[in-house]
Formats: sequence, C-alpha cells, structure tokens
Amino acid sequence: MDVQNAIKKIADTFGEPFDLKVREIKIAGEVDAVLFFIDTMAGGERVSHEIVRPLTRLQPLPKGSKDTIKDVVMKELLDIFFLQEETEFDTARTELLNGKTIFVIQGVKEYIILDTTQFQMRGITEPPTNSVVLGPREGFIETTVFNISLIRKRLKTEDLVLVNHVSGKYTSTNVSVMYIKSIANQKVVDDVLEKIKAIEIDGILDSFYVMQYLQNEKFNIFNQVGSSEKPDVVASRLLEGRVAIFVDGSPVVLTVPYVLLEDLQAADDYYTNSSIVSLRRFIRLFGGIFAVTLPALYIAVQLYHYNIVPVNTLFFITNSVENTPFSPIMEVLILLILFEVMYEAALRMPQHLGAATSLVAALVLGGTAIDAGLVSAPAILVVAISWIMMYILPSLAPQLSLLRFAFVIVGGILGLYGIVMAVIALVVYVASLDNFDTPILAPFAPKVSSDLHDGIFLEGLKDRKQRPGCIPCKNKTRAG
Repeated sequence: MDVQNAIKKIADTFGEPFDLKVREIKIAGEVDAVLFFIDTMAGGERVSHEIVRPLTRLQPLPKGSKDTIKDVVMKELLDIFFLQEETEFDTARTELLNGKTIFVIQGVKEYIILDTTQFQMRGITEPPTNSVVLGPREGFIETTVFNISLIRKRLKTEDLVLVNHVSGKYTSTNVSVMYIKSIANQKVVDDVLEKIKAIEIDGILDSFYVMQYLQNEKFNIFNQVGSSEKPDVVASRLLEGRVAIFVDGSPVVLTVPYVLLEDLQAADDYYTNSSIVSLRRFIRLFGGIFAVTLPALYIAVQLYHYNIVPVNTLFFITNSVENTPFSPIMEVLILLILFEVMYEAALRMPQHLGAATSLVAALVLGGTAIDAGLVSAPAILVVAISWIMMYILPSLAPQLSLLRFAFVIVGGILGLYGIVMAVIALVVYVASLDNFDTPILAPFAPKVSSDLHDGIFLEGLKDRKQRPGCIPCKNKTRAG
C-alpha cells in the first residue's frame, strides 16, 4: 500500500476536520509510514509515547534477516491493548471513527488498527432510578466495554456469549447481545439478533431506540422489553435464561423476554428476608391498583354512589365541595394535570431550585386554592395519595399516570360499573400481549405454578430450585 495514496484517500473521505491528525514517520529511518487518529477520541500522548517513539527508534533490519518490517513493527507494538489487521478501507474507517489509530506502512497491503482510545467517562455509581437499601450499589455507565466487564465480574463462565452488531448509518453504534448458551433458548437469541440486524435508522443514541425494534406491538402503552441500570439485576436475568442487549452510549441494558412482574420486583428484594419482601410486594401491587383507580372511585362515589359513604364522611365531602366552581370530574382532572406539571417542573429545573419549587407548589398553591374555594380539600387529598402511590412502582409510573386519566373519565361517566368494566378490559388486553413467546402477565395469566414462588409472595432461596417456567430456556433446573 502506498502511503501517499492512503493520505489522499483519508483526506477525500473526511475532508480537513481540526481533530483528524495525520502523522508521517520513518520506521528505522528508512521505511515510510503514516498514522491517522482523531485527537478528540484517541489520546495524542498515547500515540506519541506508545507508537511513534518506539518505531522511530528502531534499528534498520540487518542484512539476511528473515523478518519483514511489518513483523518487527508488530512485535514492537505488542504493548498496545488492541491490535489487528484489516484489508478493507471501510472497516478501517469505522475503527478510526471509534477512536482507534490507523497505521499504514509503505509496501504493506493491510491497515494496522491500534487501540489508543481515550474517552472521558462517568464514574461507576449507584443508579438514581434503582436505589437500594441492601445489596450492590454499582450501576452501569455510558460505555459498553465497562458495562460488559461488570457482568463478566459476576458471571465467570465460558458459556457467557457476546455477539456484537453495528447499527445506525451515521452513529455506527455498537449493539451487543449477551446470553448464557447453556441456559438461553437459541430461538429467542436468533429472534433478537434478527430484529437488531434489521434496524435501519440514521442513528442510535440510546437503548430506547433499539427497544422500539424489539417490541411486537406498535401501539402499546406497556413495555414489552425489560430494562435495568444494575449489573446484579441483569446478571440474575441472564441466569434465568433471558437475553441482554447493551447499547453503547446508554447506561440502560435491555433484557428479553419480559414479564410485567419484573416491575413489581425491587433490586434489593433478593437481599432481604422473604417474608418482608412478600409484604412489600403486596403493598406495591395494591399501591399501583389504587394509584389508577382511587381518583375514579372518588368521582364515582361522589356523583352516583354517595349512599355507600358513611354519613359523617358524606357531610364533610358535601360541605367541602358545595362552593367549588368545577364539577367533580373537572376538579380531579385539573388537579391531576397540575400535579403532572409540578412533577415536570421539579424534574427539569436545576437541582437547587427543584426542592424549593416543590415546597412552594405543595404548601402555598395547595393551601391558597382551598382557601379561595377553587378546589376542595378531599379532592387534593385523593389526588395526592394517588400520586404518591403511583411512584411505588417507578418503572410503571408513566403507564399508571396515563391509565389514571382514562379511569377518571370512565368513572365520571359510568360510575363504579364503568370502573369495573375498565379493569376487566385492561386485564384482558394486557393478558393478550406477549413477547418472544412469553405472555406478559405470566405467571398469573396463564398460570405457571412453578413460578409463583417468586411472584407476589417470595419463597426462600433454597426453595427456588427451578428457573422461571414462563421464560423459554434449555435448562429449567438451577444448580445446587
């Protein structure tokens, strides 16, 4: 390969960006060579110290030597973490964009790719979405290599398989699929790989982009793909026969198949007494149910079924709402919207302003609205309790929020009968969903008796001898 032709080819492909460095050198004082690297991704100091310095100090090859200049160069660069040869320019170009250094030697037809990447990375900390009282506090970061290392640290087995695919026309994002070959169902693995290879999009900036391609239903408010920011959670799901998908640039790792029960389970459930966990899961379940139905029940009782309310309570509600200018359904809808606005404001504002804003909204606006007679105290109390209960299940909070609006409208129009019909319709709809041959409502619909030991009630570790029956896998029996 001619060095000058390589320089021209790179210039024609990339133009002249300020961070693309082209360094021409002479190996052993006699052989022309050139290095290409992007300085904002590959450390210039690493290139100088680990590549340029040792190559320029090489002595000329002695006469009669059987080694070629390429052999000597490869030996001198053995300290480089990653070193490979490529004959295709497109592959070399992609690796250059990934932060690696491309090395071209006069007369050598291969591109030599050297790993000199030097990215600034966030430290490994506890993820904000999965805080735990007991258990590991490590969380994934935005670099796939380190995320994979956190899994390999926990699963020290040669059965752990990793398949990489590059997706995104302009981003060339690494999407890595991980599974345990002696446990995972090969059909599920093949389906995941097929869906990932079929992705045709300009760029993948987060794992949510990939999630859209893994879901079967286009219009569905419920997730069909699991996700987590904790290595121990992903490792445990791999041991159950699931498949994990890592997307470079995202701290969220996807897992399939997915069941709705996952969102009822907390990360530290398996590091706590099983009896206590069972109580907590029971509270989470009914907290989610009441988060959706409580405002609708309040409206239905107030409009249509006030005779089932105790007299003293009925007098209190009547006195509170008699001077409010809005109907019960409008009053609750307005409060729900205001709570959503306050949540968004607290979430998007700078951290040092968020707490103050929440305090002002809760104390000043709430109290003033009641004193002014715009809304009633019972309505604020009901909506506030519903809002707090909704975040018992943070992974399902967006879905519960949307359902709550729908139930309020149904309860305001049809009363308790409408709420019961809506609950039945919701259960039937969710029970009809599945992903990768796994029903989302398993192990309850359909009932899988062997999986109930880790359902609402959690049995002890010694009693959980079988892997989840609703997850397709090769080996249903856990070791031990």
